[in-house]
Amino acid sequence: MTFTMWLIKEKGFASKAQFDSLVNTLPYEGRRKLILYYEIEYKYYLDTRPTQLELKIE
Repeated sequence: MTFTMWLIKEKGFASKAQFDSLVNTLPYEGRRKLILYYEIEYKYYLDTRPTQLELKIE
């Protein structure tokens, strides 16, 4: 699952474009806070997503 798919599923956005348009309509201070919030969410996503193991069979 990509972060975009996770964002859509967990946070209720219809698409990444909807999230980007929300960010672009905010004033500078609000945009900065929202981006910081989602950076924290992205770190949480990286910590909780299942890891995929790949094996090379020879």
